[in-house]
Amino acid sequence: MAAALTTLAAISSATAQSPPPKPLFQIVTQNLPLPVAGQRYSVALKAIGGQLPYHWSIQDPTLLPPGLFFDAQRAVIFGRPQSNHEFSVLVQVSDSSQPALTVSKLLVAASGAPLTVTWTANPEVQSTNIVGAVKVSNGSKDTVDTTVIVVAVNETGKAFALRYERLNLPPGTESPDLKFNNNVPSGQYSVHVDAVGEVAAKNAIYRDRRQVDGLAVQ
Repeated sequence: MAAALTTLAAISSATAQSPPPKPLFQIVTQNLPLPVAGQRYSVALKAIGGQLPYHWSIQDPTLLPPGLFFDAQRAVIFGRPQSNHEFSVLVQVSDSSQPALTVSKLLVAASGAPLTVTWTANPEVQSTNIVGAVKVSNGSKDTVDTTVIVVAVNETGKAFALRYERLNLPPGTESPDLKFNNNVPSGQYSVHVDAVGEVAAKNAIYRDRRQVDGLAVQ
């Protein structure tokens, strides 16, 4: 009996000390935000698992709308789109294991994207204040734990927080207008809003970003 208990204790100890299993190598970016003509667009692709560094590519970069480009080193789709049209691209990522693991995923930019940021009042200067408003829409089928941050960045790179919000968005809903009206020092500003949403049960992260440049505060 004592021997059996000793064996069970040894097995339990070994199990407790075993490292957790590594996550499956996969692309966790779910979809892409719909582009807005003339507004800066920047979406970072994300993968988990495998062995770093990752090596990203897009099967046919010509499928990106005019004005958008892909930076394979940073895994970022960026630019200033010329239209609001929907699009889709097949992205591929390989890890650095030997032999390398490779996964592909079709990403769609459409009005039903999981997380979409919209300016409901474009940022503008009123006296020495920057004012505006945004809203965030959840086009997914899950409740998304969402963080929204609006900042103004001046010509020296100094950032001023204009709005911070943390909220849970049920499926198919949108936030109220998230207004901001903040005094900032004189300078040239870019205002950008970043929304990050998480569905922990699916290990899914959604992101969207909008930016407006050329705001001068006297």
